[in-house]
Amino acid sequence: MIFSKKAYTIYILTLTILAFVSYFTLDVRIAKYFLNDVKTYEPIGDLISVFGESHWYIGTAILGFLFFKYYKKNELYKQRFLFLLYINLFSGIISLFLKWIFGRIRPWGMRNGNDDYGFLLFQNFDMGFVEKMKYHFITLSDAPTTFTSFPSGHTTTVFAFFTFMSLFFPRYIFIWFVGAIILVSSRILANDHFLSDIFAGIMVGTISTIFLYSKLRGKIEKVS
Repeated sequence: MIFSKKAYTIYILTLTILAFVSYFTLDVRIAKYFLNDVKTYEPIGDLISVFGESHWYIGTAILGFLFFKYYKKNELYKQRFLFLLYINLFSGIISLFLKWIFGRIRPWGMRNGNDDYGFLLFQNFDMGFVEKMKYHFITLSDAPTTFTSFPSGHTTTVFAFFTFMSLFFPRYIFIWFVGAIILVSSRILANDHFLSDIFAGIMVGTISTIFLYSKLRGKIEKVS
């Protein structure tokens, strides 16, 4: 662990509160603002969002690992690229798991004057538990993209990479942070996520990366 338990607790609590407050006060307002001018904002958001897709970082990690393992042998860099691969896979799996558990409908649900908003997990309490779970997963299976808004997968990937770069190149943390904010903001412009989805993605991406760093620190910092 590279930070104190108190620091972790404050960080998680802060992002949780921000996501909670955003859900009840800002999410709908922000989403409707961009939905009202889809033709202007969505193409911009979609274009920028491309750079937040996980395959770029996974591919880079694999190529870097192979390069420093077989061509220009360097154990430290090999382990660091392997670490980059691990954090993308680990944070991605957590993000996917949470998406399927919460089952949140994307901002698309408010298009054309509709008011579909919220989490499948917190709906249909009039059903029995088994019936509710069956409905939950059938709905997700029928529309896996529509009901997987929370947390933002792109944001998880971007902030896993942001944390990675900040750990090894802390001198340029401001640059990494500005780049990360631009990338995750595109998810709102593209009408694919709510602000609270972004806060949740930030938490998953950073915490999962720091957790793995604490476990692998000896290999990626001290290998000669």
